Amino acid sequence: MRDLIENASRETLVEFVLAVIHGYTIMARDPEWNDDQRAIINNRIHHLAGHALTLVRDHEIDAWKINGIVEHSGNLFPSLLQEPLAILKKPNPGSSPG
Repeated sequence: MRDLIENASRETLVEFVLAVIHGYTIMARDPEWNDDQRAIINNRIHHLAGHALTLVRDHEIDAWKINGIVEHSGNLFPSLLQEPLAILKKPNPGSSPG
């Protein structure tokens, strides 16, 4: 996943981060999760939203930001990570995944 993130266009990376955030909001709805687990998800969303803002504001994408995106994306349930990964693998920004 890291290689895909490092080689993605800014537009694709924003779309990927937003798809990961969306996945985390789905995870947070699980009624079996406790407040501490939801707080961890909220923290991940917080960090990912900050990285998305950095990307949209055209700030530099350095190794620290890439590391943060990789770290906070990697804990998404595998079934929910499929769509974001498809975004990274699509041929052109803005095209349909897959």
